[in-house]
Amino acid sequence: MKPYLNFGVFKKLSDPAVFHAVKVSFDTVEWPDGVDLDPEFVYEKCIRVPCSAKV
Repeated sequence: MKPYLNFGVFKKLSDPAVFHAVKVSFDTVEWPDGVDLDPEFVYEKCIRVPCSAKV
């Protein structure tokens, strides 16, 4: 999350107390006031990208 904490509604997540108030909601994570992440965004950021084969 660190790269996104300086943007819009995510700024409030810089406060550790707010950040730790996270909960699982439906198919993603959500913080108070409805701040959440798109599930596809979370998946994309979590998958491993295979190393390219050495030539």
